[in-house]
Amino acid sequence: MNLSRDERLTIASYDNMAEAWAREHATPGWWSEEIAKFKGYLPTGKIIEVGSGGGRDAKELVEAGYGYVGTDVSSGLLVEAKKLNPGVAFLNQSVYELDFPDNSFDGFWASAVLLHIPKNRIDEALQSLGRVVRDKGVGFISVKQGEGERMEFEEAHAPSVHQRLFSYYSEDEFKDVLLRNNFTTLEFYLKPSGGKTTWLVFFVQARKI
Repeated sequence: MNLSRDERLTIASYDNMAEAWAREHATPGWWSEEIAKFKGYLPTGKIIEVGSGGGRDAKELVEAGYGYVGTDVSSGLLVEAKKLNPGVAFLNQSVYELDFPDNSFDGFWASAVLLHIPKNRIDEALQSLGRVVRDKGVGFISVKQGEGERMEFEEAHAPSVHQRLFSYYSEDEFKDVLLRNNFTTLEFYLKPSGGKTTWLVFFVQARKI
């Protein structure tokens, strides 16, 4: 995988805290409203999740009836996702290098994953997603509201100190990113999550040129 130092450090942090992180983020229902909305835009079909994490969303998406494939670059989190979802396909693939033919999927799910992409590679990530999704394919994206990008250090899940790359966006900034990568915004809203985090929530549609 062609990844930057910051991306590799982020992956290593997730590998090191995979079990604890997956347990902390295992509570079902956080994106239930969004899955229902997604179902309205794409009632059935084959979808790919990038950044499947501990498999929480995968479980709900499979239960919603989608043909599902999950991808992540953290081998530790993939282990946790497979534990939670026996028999479901999870692959170790980077969003930049999705190993599927063009137009393989009817939609995609990208919850809290593009926020770990350096801003100078966000176009590359979205173009890769756009390639594997069919024309008018539907996507869900959530990123954190804010400015800039930076490595953040935390001592959660001690004893290790973890460092992860975060890229923050304003509504207008990310809408511009979507437009230049041939995605139409179907719906947008803010979703506060308590504390300091507010999510930018996007439902999008791929436009093939």
